[in-house]
Amino acid sequence: MNLNSIITKLQSMFGITKNELVVVFFIVIGLLVGVIIQNIYDNKELDKRKDEIADIVYHSLDSLAEVQRTTYVGSDIKDSSFAELNSADTLVKKDFFFSQKKKEIPSGKINLNTASKVELMKLPGVGEKTAIAILEYRQSKGFAKPSDIMKIKGIGQKKFEKMKEFIELR
Repeated sequence: MNLNSIITKLQSMFGITKNELVVVFFIVIGLLVGVIIQNIYDNKELDKRKDEIADIVYHSLDSLAEVQRTTYVGSDIKDSSFAELNSADTLVKKDFFFSQKKKEIPSGKINLNTASKVELMKLPGVGEKTAIAILEYRQSKGFAKPSDIMKIKGIGQKKFEKMKEFIELR
């Protein structure tokens, strides 16, 4: 009896395709190898090895989680030839869900007519939605004076007072 006739008989007996038979074969072989290994090794030695592998896996997962938590997404290109990218960038540091970090205060003045979304989000009281609204307003009408920012929904006199020392127009 050759291999092809055995495969054909198994397929007809179980009503499965050749690919399904191959998958079942590998699963059965894997289970048999696992049982053999478990019976050959001393259980204490196997438990120790399992703990070592678990520690490696947990450490790797923790490292990946930390990388994901602190990864930046987007672009911070300052070149004016990439103005369209700057207005649509999403360079925002991801924060841990429960953290209540204080917002980074801008180191200098932010130009309302050229600032990217990320730069605008550094202004006190400006989040992602407000920064996008500022960019949209800038594209449609533009800013003639700093107080024009109060024409943006969500920015009133109080917010303007907090941010006016950080904004400029050039």
